[in-house]
Amino acid sequence: THRPAAATPPPAAQLGGARPRARPAAAMALRGDFQGGSMADPSSPGGFSSKGDTLAIEKYLKWSWGFFGGAVLTTATALCTIIYWLRHFTFAPATFFFEISMLVFGLMMLVLDTPIPHMQNHRHIQAARTQIYKFALFMTRFLGRGLWYLFLATMVFASLWDTGINLVLGGICTAYLVVLGIAAMGKGIMMTNKLNRLHDILVHDKGLTAERLIPGGHTGLSAEQFKAMIGLHCGPEMMKPDEIEYAINALAFTPFHDGKVTVEELRYWLMPGPPLMV
Repeated sequence: THRPAAATPPPAAQLGGARPRARPAAAMALRGDFQGGSMADPSSPGGFSSKGDTLAIEKYLKWSWGFFGGAVLTTATALCTIIYWLRHFTFAPATFFFEISMLVFGLMMLVLDTPIPHMQNHRHIQAARTQIYKFALFMTRFLGRGLWYLFLATMVFASLWDTGINLVLGGICTAYLVVLGIAAMGKGIMMTNKLNRLHDILVHDKGLTAERLIPGGHTGLSAEQFKAMIGLHCGPEMMKPDEIEYAINALAFTPFHDGKVTVEELRYWLMPGPPLMV
């Protein structure tokens, strides 16, 4: 007779009362699925699955036209000043590289912020946006986007105002980008504080883990379940519906997702560490 093998005890991370471990440095950047690995679709751009999913960047629908306007202003300024300096040709390599850099930045923001649906779904646009998500993740966050547009505002100011090409347009375009950048940063700071306060309530006040927050038999939380979880533990007034979408976007490991928070994403977020940037 053979004695049955002893059952392997469940790991501590799966026990409801287990305390979350310290968040490993750069854990998201080293995940295989985040870099287009085990959970990725090799047939899609950059290795990410885009079948039936929504690009996380597109969660900022109410802000997309404002960001798109900033991208148009930056690109138009770069093109106009390049034409100006070609017509008034002088040997100025620093100016040349400055204007080319601003044009590249403007085109990159056009790709990232285009609100036109059929352009969003173009395979080349999706491939470019996926690469931006992988290598410039800060641009998909309110805080990062705000800082970036403030930087672009300085470039537009230097191109139009400092050179004296057009003081009026220089002032108007710079003012728009500065207001856009400050507004985006303010929204990011507010959302980051809300998400960090929710983290502290769940972990420090109530001692909850990802496994205890997800209903049995489920692999994650839908947007409605995430909203219900926030209402249960923190009150329904803590986050508005659109802010829940922003929070889910910030928690996502991949650029394409179906509006759900997986158990791995919840587990990573609940680990001790710095606040998650939104």
